[in-house]
Amino acid sequence: MPFGEPLYLGWPEVVAFILMIVGFFFAIFAQNMIIAYIVVFLMGLLFGRVWYRYSRSSRIPLFLSIMFFLLGFMLGTLFANLQIIVLLMLAGTVIGYWLHEKGIIHSVEY
Repeated sequence: MPFGEPLYLGWPEVVAFILMIVGFFFAIFAQNMIIAYIVVFLMGLLFGRVWYRYSRSSRIPLFLSIMFFLLGFMLGTLFANLQIIVLLMLAGTVIGYWLHEKGIIHSVEY
């Protein structure tokens, strides 16, 4: 970590950077824009579940991770409409959160 910062203090930046790379590769491997739109919506559903699961703890690292994934995905999709990507990601996140909040989908507790 820069400046000798321990990993347990800088983990949100590391996770966000890894998710940015993952988002970039997801976008690169989605060969057409329909598949890219489906992937970003499904990732939004996943992030909605994670947001629900960790809504009581610190939200800043989670928000940072979601935004970096979205940034990486947008950098990888040169052929798709960026406004549609952002709207689908937001819609997926809201729908995923709502489905867990209403109890339609249950999270497995460890």
